[in-house]
Amino acid sequence: MCATANALRQADELCAQLKPRLAEMIDRNDPSVAGLTFSDIEANSAATGDLLAKLMMLGALAEQPPATDDEVAAIRRKVRKNADPGKAPHKTAPELNMTRQKGKRRRIKTVRGEITFERDYLHFPELGTRLSPGS
Repeated sequence: MCATANALRQADELCAQLKPRLAEMIDRNDPSVAGLTFSDIEANSAATGDLLAKLMMLGALAEQPPATDDEVAAIRRKVRKNADPGKAPHKTAPELNMTRQKGKRRRIKTVRGEITFERDYLHFPELGTRLSPGS
């Protein structure tokens, strides 16, 4: 399969971001480094791979489009279903008040380490809850 122009552009951007760190790790793995062990080489190499994974995750998150009308409707149904029955008892999912909160900072722990990013949320004040599309 041939890569799209957008994927190639993103790959170039990732390479530019990764290059200084990669050079640093190559220096750290240089055979002239006193006391260098295989464990050191492995740790340096893994740290570089983890950085690439984090950069790719952040790039993919930044490209996510806003929620579609169908996604918003599904989220409304989900929060209505999971809500405390005493909260807004006479409102159906489509009737719930909702606001879009753009660019809320979020920190998440991943297998590769912690990343911080911004994402949009749908806030339902009557229910005291908010969800991000794709949650």
